[in-house]
Amino acid sequence: MHFRLIIALCLFAFGLQAQLSKFQYLGEDYFAEELYLGVSLRNSNLAFPNAIPPENHQMTVWTGDWLLYRTNMEPGGFRYIMRNKVIGEIFYGFGENFDEVVRQEGSTFSNFLLGSHTFTWNTLLRDRWALALGFNLNDLIVGSTFLVKDSLSSGISQFTPVPHGWYLGGGPSLMADFLINDFLLLEMQVDYTFHISNPVPLTYGEDAPEHPMPHQSFFSAHLVSGWGLYTGFEAAFLNDRTNYNGDARKLEWHFGFRFML
Repeated sequence: MHFRLIIALCLFAFGLQAQLSKFQYLGEDYFAEELYLGVSLRNSNLAFPNAIPPENHQMTVWTGDWLLYRTNMEPGGFRYIMRNKVIGEIFYGFGENFDEVVRQEGSTFSNFLLGSHTFTWNTLLRDRWALALGFNLNDLIVGSTFLVKDSLSSGISQFTPVPHGWYLGGGPSLMADFLINDFLLLEMQVDYTFHISNPVPLTYGEDAPEHPMPHQSFFSAHLVSGWGLYTGFEAAFLNDRTNYNGDARKLEWHFGFRFML
């Protein structure tokens, strides 16, 4: 017991000597204005908990993902991160029948043509942690199709309520780093997006151009190692502000590698 406590205290004391600005990544300065390409294996769980029946509007898949990231440790320095979830989901979809998934019954919630772009500037810099504030520009593709039974004719029709189609928006963002020790760095990101435009609604969806635009939130926590490997958790939430209350959540685990470009 005492031996384990001594080891834990030694590791803790060793970690206290580390400085965030000197974090080494593949033998180089991690914060030296490098552009990184992260490629990961992704486990994604999508759910629309208020849908009826909810089991027809959820999906768990293994697919790929990527991100572009530029960082630094200069006071007021600029950071940038880009994601586009739909690319990995398209590869997964090559084996699916889209007529069945989209038009009969099901839901989707992802990025689309533009993806997610987060711009922040270093606001607080300390020896072991840093905080950057800024904004995000985001696009969203969303839609849910339900099967509706006609009590008179016993027929079945399809109904896609708002929100549906392609949305554009923006909002505040926060990025934070915390140095665990010389070899492990925790990176976190929080975005909140107010969608303000629905330039391309689904042609078969409900015609309601004045509907309240959805809001979207995003959180990520990545554990980055000095050897290039990283793992992380990401969560995205859709806040449907219409009376249908078609909220969605997407929870993901990532295992990947970041390349220095």
